[in-house]
Amino acid sequence: MFTHTPSQGDLSFSLLLRALRGITLWQPILVYVIAVFLGMVGLEFFAQWPGGWAGTTIGMVILLISFGVGYLGSGGVLLHEARGDPLPGIIKSLRFGIRALPRLLGLLIIESLLLLGIFVVEVLAFLACKIPGVGAILFVPIFPAIMLLNAVVFVLAIIVFNLSGPALWHGEGVGKSLRHTIAIARNKPGSILLMMLLLAALATSMGIIIAMILYIGYGMTLTAATPVLADEISRSADMFWQMLGALSGDRVFGSGMPVPAMAANTSLYNAGLSMGMGLAGALVFILPNVVFLLGMAHIYVEALELVAPEDV
Repeated sequence: MFTHTPSQGDLSFSLLLRALRGITLWQPILVYVIAVFLGMVGLEFFAQWPGGWAGTTIGMVILLISFGVGYLGSGGVLLHEARGDPLPGIIKSLRFGIRALPRLLGLLIIESLLLLGIFVVEVLAFLACKIPGVGAILFVPIFPAIMLLNAVVFVLAIIVFNLSGPALWHGEGVGKSLRHTIAIARNKPGSILLMMLLLAALATSMGIIIAMILYIGYGMTLTAATPVLADEISRSADMFWQMLGALSGDRVFGSGMPVPAMAANTSLYNAGLSMGMGLAGALVFILPNVVFLLGMAHIYVEALELVAPEDV
């Protein structure tokens, strides 16, 4: 199925440079943008429903689902890129994201339950420290031992949770994904954690640069629109702050006045401003995230070749 040539030895720092290629891949970016855009539309639609928090809650759930579908769909494309395979189409990637979403939720639940089980065992160990006579003696070795254990568990949890997506992009089931991610975390914790930190730093730096560029673009757009649509933009901005004051209960924002019924045109202008800000925020999140995810795909491929070459 795949044409990637297995690497020899440990993880390579060259994957940081390969991860930068993610910024030039329009397919995973478009998959992520489409999924998040549909989620934003759903949020905007249900937020307009009468009835208070119910519509907003439904909209937020739809938005979270869209981020999950975008993460899995674009990740599937990026894994093909990391393996040197032809990239799948947009619709196929979105369908893959929808199908893999229940597996991702199941995998995250199992991993969370494992962490909860470790916590319960630790609590039981500390309960033993309340035994009269020997409890204080037990506490002396138990506390530093559990402290070191939690430090190790924390590192392994970071690796396992971050590799859960790439394992599913690879087409694995929940059980196989969990087995592979734990094996990778046990065998290569230091090098993988270092690569993840470097990838996170790289993606964060790119996010800051992209945010500055989009902020300048937003300012230029407002400058061009204000001479023509000054009244409409002003009314939309006033309505935004009044709605914020009403939602937060802060009467300073709302000036103590009830929010009037929003006119249809004002609502559309406000939606346009909101969609512009939402699109900018989505791009600030998505573009660096694609770079990070491509790096994670490379990490998973190379680590899997080292710990389970028969499953590559």
